[in-house]
Amino acid sequence: MNTPAATLSSTPATPEALALAETLLTMAGACLQPHRVDNATFMVVPPGYNHQNISDAIERSQLAPNRKRGTVNLGSLDSLIQLCADQQAAANAYIYADPDTRTITAVFDDSRDRAGWREHCANFKAEYTPEFRRWIDNNGAAKAKGQTEFAEFIEDNLADITEPSAQQLLEVATTLQAKTDINFQSAKRLDNGQNQITYVENINAAAGANGALTIPKEFALGVRIFKNGEGYKLKARLKYRLVSGGVKFWYELDRPERAVEDAFAGYITTLRDKTGYTVLIGKA
Repeated sequence: MNTPAATLSSTPATPEALALAETLLTMAGACLQPHRVDNATFMVVPPGYNHQNISDAIERSQLAPNRKRGTVNLGSLDSLIQLCADQQAAANAYIYADPDTRTITAVFDDSRDRAGWREHCANFKAEYTPEFRRWIDNNGAAKAKGQTEFAEFIEDNLADITEPSAQQLLEVATTLQAKTDINFQSAKRLDNGQNQITYVENINAAAGANGALTIPKEFALGVRIFKNGEGYKLKARLKYRLVSGGVKFWYELDRPERAVEDAFAGYITTLRDKTGYTVLIGKA
């Protein structure tokens, strides 16, 4: 005889068993329900599953984020001032100004009276203007130029020269003639029996069609140091020397680094006055 196949029991479940099953289902359902704690959302899942923080995904599904974040790069100080006014964050923000790199960073969610995320920022870098960059890049004896080259440089940048007149400086560069006179002064016998002769080299220079034009020792520039900034007065000393029968010209700006520092300090003062924010010297 064949053994009859096993069949499921048709015995009704007891009330206790039903209650236990319902409790287990309720607990399992509770584990799978997301729970919100402040702005974070968590969910407990059975073993073998990953426990993930889905807060960002939920936040991105909203019409607006829970808090401001991100960094913008601005091209003018006025734009930074406007943004500071729009954020109305003077109580929580700091502005950091770094003179070495000429950068300014506003951190709107900084750590002042309470902890801040420091993720909502604005950057501004004070960039040199093309005209100031040209004068800086050609500054010093290492950039000495021949008469024609120097005259062309002056002509290309006439608009920046304020004192003396740019035309006068251009005429000097194009008409300067110089010659050297050597005057022997003395001769004396040294201990080794040799004679030593000393001499003075005099350079006589004149400019103008008839040599009557005065050669200025210095000239002044009126340039904007930073883009979208105000004009600044710079002084420069005019230099020249004889080289192989010709003349080499150059100029030496009078402490240009001081002018840069002063212009950047002006930006710091403007920020303090117009934004009401605390400005610190340093890096963010």
